[in-house]
Amino acid sequence: METLYSDPTTIYNSIWSFLEKGVVDRNSPFHTPTLITLESDHAAARTLVLRGVDKTAQTLRFHTDKRSKKIEQINVNQDALVHIYSQHDKLQLRLKSVLSLHVSEPLVDEAWEKSYGMSKICYQVSDTPGSVIKKPDGYEYLPEVNHDGKDNFIVILAKIVEIEWLYLSCDGHRRAKFTHNKSNELDVTWLVP
Repeated sequence: METLYSDPTTIYNSIWSFLEKGVVDRNSPFHTPTLITLESDHAAARTLVLRGVDKTAQTLRFHTDKRSKKIEQINVNQDALVHIYSQHDKLQLRLKSVLSLHVSEPLVDEAWEKSYGMSKICYQVSDTPGSVIKKPDGYEYLPEVNHDGKDNFIVILAKIVEIEWLYLSCDGHRRAKFTHNKSNELDVTWLVP
């Protein structure tokens, strides 16, 4: 089996390379991970677009509507799981994370300015995402009311506290867990796949 699947440092660096590629490659499965939060008595999962990666800070950046249900869930419990599966790469990532919400700060302003026009339009919708409507197009956009959507825009940062990596292969699966200890050194634990 290749060194990639035996050397922890190489594996760890490849994980971040896949994530960084996911920010820019819309065809990558790493572009649209699943974010899982807790909603009172059950898990709630949804697909988000990966907008930014910072390996040094160990964070992932997502954008969403601040009126969405997930914001309420995050306010109650910041613990989350980010899940990604790539059939092409035969790779599953489970990223235990602590989420933080960002509304009015330079990070948010910069993210808003770099967003595409169509992305900004999504935040102009009049009602809360998930609201009941009478017909499929029973909603409207109100850019004059919500500053072209910016009033509804929020950044979610996922601080990764643990990465579980699983490589699936007919030559033998490999699984490892990566965590940073209190000295910020990388601890690696091999797991039974």
